[in-house]
Amino acid sequence: MQELIQEVLDYGGDEHYKSGRDDYMTPSDIFEPLLELFQKDKFDIDVCCTKENIPANIHYTKTENGLLQKWSGLCFCNPPWNQTPKWVTKGFKESTNPDTHICFVIPSNRFETGYMQDYIMNNPNALWLILPQKRGFIIPGQEDVPPIPSVGVAIAIMSPEAKKLQEEINDRNLFKATAFIGNL
Repeated sequence: MQELIQEVLDYGGDEHYKSGRDDYMTPSDIFEPLLELFQKDKFDIDVCCTKENIPANIHYTKTENGLLQKWSGLCFCNPPWNQTPKWVTKGFKESTNPDTHICFVIPSNRFETGYMQDYIMNNPNALWLILPQKRGFIIPGQEDVPPIPSVGVAIAIMSPEAKKLQEEINDRNLFKATAFIGNL
């Protein structure tokens, strides 16, 4: 019984999401609509990856430490969820560049957190949407195994073109979800 209680707490009952690993890879049904939205074949930078599964010109792994690098152009970020605040804060700082658009894949059950309130929900240059249904992520070394849907996922995009992107996402019903911008 104690193991079950601890498993529930580790999954989402405490301050941070915990999964026991931080190297999950993003499935294409999450990143391909973002590329379609920006009319690109690849991202300029995947700022936080453990293995190159996202089409991008540059991939920052733990070795390069994307938190210490300059982000520019179209960026993709699926951070370790227990470190999401650090990555969103960095993205907020980097998104002041008018040519920078940062697409985050983050937990959908953290709307009460400071990073979500300050940098996404109350940022006029950020839009967010909750993807329908639970999603699964790819385990490195098991790329041929279909991901098991297990977590709620949100997409947040920091961009000086947030309003235009919001309209396009909603008009095209991209992700079959409604995009929102706070602080309007």
